[in-house]
Amino acid sequence: MTTKPVLAGILEGELIKEAILADWEVSQQNSAREEFDRLDFLLHRVVLPELGGYKNPICCDIARHLEQIRAYSGNFCWRHSTLGAAHDAKEVPHA
Repeated sequence: MTTKPVLAGILEGELIKEAILADWEVSQQNSAREEFDRLDFLLHRVVLPELGGYKNPICCDIARHLEQIRAYSGNFCWRHSTLGAAHDAKEVPHA
């Protein structure tokens, strides 16, 4: 009988290489990216300077988290953004 070592905080499971997203799900990622961009702008241009900018450790922490969100989400599935845009496109009447 063999046993696998168990590490605290690690869940056992299977990693997947690819996920399948429907066009409407990618469209939602496009909307999430736009909202995130607005939040990022407000934080970097208004909030963080009022807290003392990057001299304040909390500002550095907030900026780091914003960057991690963008990196870990693949910038909200950016490479598939055209699929979401196609889903949102309005029907164009034929001439």
